[in-house]
Amino acid sequence: MPAQRLEIGDVILVPLSDGQEPVEAKVVRQIERTPTTVRATLRVADEEPFGREWPIGELVTVVRGP
Repeated sequence: MPAQRLEIGDVILVPLSDGQEPVEAKVVRQIERTPTTVRATLRVADEEPFGREWPIGELVTVVRGP
C-alpha cells in the first residue's frame, strides 16, 4: 500500500537499521502528510516510539489494519 494511505493503528513491516530483517511496528500517532513526504510515529512492542519518513508513492507492507 502507498505510505500516504497509512492510518493510526496500522501495523507495518519496517527495518530498524540497514540490512536488518523488518519487524512489525504500529502507527501510534497522527500521520503528517506534506506534498512530498509522509511522516509517521511508530512503536515496536514495548520500545520507545520513533519516526519514519517516506516519499509520496513509496510502498509499505501492511500486516494488519486498525
